[in-house]
Amino acid sequence: MRLWNRSFGKDMKAYDFAGRVIAKGAYNDRNSKFGWNVDHILPQSKGGATADYNLVCCHISTNDEKADKFPCFTANGTAFEIVRVQNHYEIKAKNKKKQADENIEPEEPDFFDPVSGVRFFKKLKGVQNKKRFVGTVFIKLRGLTNTAVVDFIEALMCSENISFKAEKSYVSYDNDLIIVARNYDMPLKGDISELLDRCVLLNTWLRYYFVPLDYVNGYNIYYRVNCFDNKASMYRQLENINWSSMTYSNHCNGFVTICPQNTLFVNEHVLKNIEASKKVEGMCNTEYTDYDFIFTKLSNNLKKEANGK
Repeated sequence: MRLWNRSFGKDMKAYDFAGRVIAKGAYNDRNSKFGWNVDHILPQSKGGATADYNLVCCHISTNDEKADKFPCFTANGTAFEIVRVQNHYEIKAKNKKKQADENIEPEEPDFFDPVSGVRFFKKLKGVQNKKRFVGTVFIKLRGLTNTAVVDFIEALMCSENISFKAEKSYVSYDNDLIIVARNYDMPLKGDISELLDRCVLLNTWLRYYFVPLDYVNGYNIYYRVNCFDNKASMYRQLENINWSSMTYSNHCNGFVTICPQNTLFVNEHVLKNIEASKKVEGMCNTEYTDYDFIFTKLSNNLKKEANGK
């Protein structure tokens, strides 16, 4: 995570040097489209050191293609060369390939230019009647004692497409909050999976660090995806989606029960569209199914941090 932050700052998704998209929450995850790990620029077999100046965050597929090749290798269809620059090594593209990814946003229109503005408006008209997939994450914090937790969650959940707000619960105490993170444009299964990874990451942090240190007394995370026929339908119906009418199920016993504490839940649309469906079976007659997964390695390290080790 330190190397990620050094390379990409607060971004939750980035390009590696070969042009592949990687997601912060998918570290070392070979089941994720955005899985990444850390590679030695100068291979260890060639004397490369395990130090920041010789490490790079890259997609798992990029790492596999590079392997221990030196000085030349090919990754994602582009030829690269490892060259010495002063007292360290860098990866240089031999024939740069233009990055063409559907997630890259076009240049912003010039609204002082009528031609640019009209062209932009016509593009908008063409997407109004397409189906819209919206992801919403409700995060219920009980007994919040330090609002730095809210700032931490905002940073963890933040990305270009996510709006974020925090509001007081009207059925609980003054120090209880409902935090809402919402992505209004999730057309790909990878988008749904990426947001789920962030929910699992947040579940891990809350359970193994913030709760043990009494920064919050408890929490629940609800992640849902809704499909709307068009944008107008989305605007009309979106505000009717809230956390107060939720029903949930414990997949271990198959019964609708009182909501378990400190748990992550997902709805049917999430389970149907990602690999999660292979791990958890959705339950009938309930809106949510518990998806109580954590990042194991991170949880073990957080336990040590919480214990002051």
